[in-house]
Amino acid sequence: MKLFARYSAFIYLKYFFIIFISLVGFYVVIDTLTNLKNLPTSANLQLIYVSLTALISINYVLPISLVLALIVTMINLTRSNELVSFYALGISKNRLIMPIFIISFIISIGYIGLCYTPFAYSKERQESLEDFQSFERSTKWIFLRFENKFIYIDELFGDKQNATNIRIFDMNGSQILSQITAKEASYKDGTWRLKDNTITTLPQDIKLGGSGLKSSNQDEIIIANSFRPRIIENIKNKDNLYSIKDAIDSINTLKNENINIAKIKSVLYSMIFFPLFAPFMVLILYYYMPVTGRFASLAIASFGAIFISLCIWGVLFLLIRFSINGAIMAELGIILPVVILMLFAGYKFYQHR
Repeated sequence: MKLFARYSAFIYLKYFFIIFISLVGFYVVIDTLTNLKNLPTSANLQLIYVSLTALISINYVLPISLVLALIVTMINLTRSNELVSFYALGISKNRLIMPIFIISFIISIGYIGLCYTPFAYSKERQESLEDFQSFERSTKWIFLRFENKFIYIDELFGDKQNATNIRIFDMNGSQILSQITAKEASYKDGTWRLKDNTITTLPQDIKLGGSGLKSSNQDEIIIANSFRPRIIENIKNKDNLYSIKDAIDSINTLKNENINIAKIKSVLYSMIFFPLFAPFMVLILYYYMPVTGRFASLAIASFGAIFISLCIWGVLFLLIRFSINGAIMAELGIILPVVILMLFAGYKFYQHR
C-alpha cells in the first residue's frame, strides 16, 4: 500500500473510532437513564444490560459514523492543506478515496455478517432482562397452521429448542382426521421429537352404531421438517427481530403456507442492503467536499455535508419502517434507494477517472 493510502486510511479510521465510540456511549447513557427503573437488581445483569444496549446501538450509529468520519477527515485534510498537497503530487481523486471507501465497505460487510449471528437478537435479550430479570424467555399459547395441520403449543422455549403441551390436528379440508397430544417436544437436526404422546383418530364416517374414537399411546414420535422454534417464535412475536439466517429460513418455510412474508423480506433486505448506504455515501460526499479553504467556507461545507447525510440516513430509516409495515414494497423502499446511491457513486467515480 502506498504511503498516501496508509496515511489517509489511518486518519479515517482514527476519526471513525472516535465518532463511533462517542455515539455508542451517548446512546447507552440515554437508554440507561430512560430505563433506570427497569434495570435488573443484580450488578452482573446490569453490566450485561449495558453491554447489550451498546450492541443494539451499533445498528443505528455504525452507518452514520462511517459517513461522519469521512466528513471530519476531509475537513481536517483541507484545513491543513494536506488535501491540495496530495493533488499537487499527482494523486488523483479516485486513488485518494479508494482506501477510505474500501475500509468503509469492509466494515459494512462485517456488520452484515454480524446480522447472520445471534447479535441480531440483542434487543430481545435486553427486553428479557427488563421484563423477567433474566435471560429465560418463552412464548406461550401459540396456534398456527403448517403443512395442512393446525398446531397448538402451550409454551415454547426458543433458546432451549423445546416446547411443552403440544396438540397437532391433522386436517382434511375442514375435517379433523386425528389429533396428537404430546407433553413435551424437542427440536434437533431438522426433526421434532414428541414424547409421551396420545394419538386420537376420529372416524371418517360418523353414524349411529359406527366405529368411535380410537386412542393409542406412543413414547416418541419423530417429525422431520424445517419448522424451527425460532421461526415459530418470530411468527408469534411482533418484534420483527430476525437474523439473516432465520429470515431466509422463515421465507423458505412459509412461502407455500399462505402466510404474508412481506414483513420478513423487509427485515431481511434492511439487514443486507441498508448498511451499504454508508460506503456509497462516503464516495458521493467526497467528490463534493472543497479542495481548499480559501475559496469555500469549511464550516458551511461541513454543516451541509452533515445535514445531507443525516437527512438521507433518516429517510432510509423511514422507508424501512414503511416497508416493514407494508405501506410500500420492500424492493422499492429498501433496495431501490441503495441502488440509486450506488449508481450515482459509480457515476461520480467514472467522472473523475
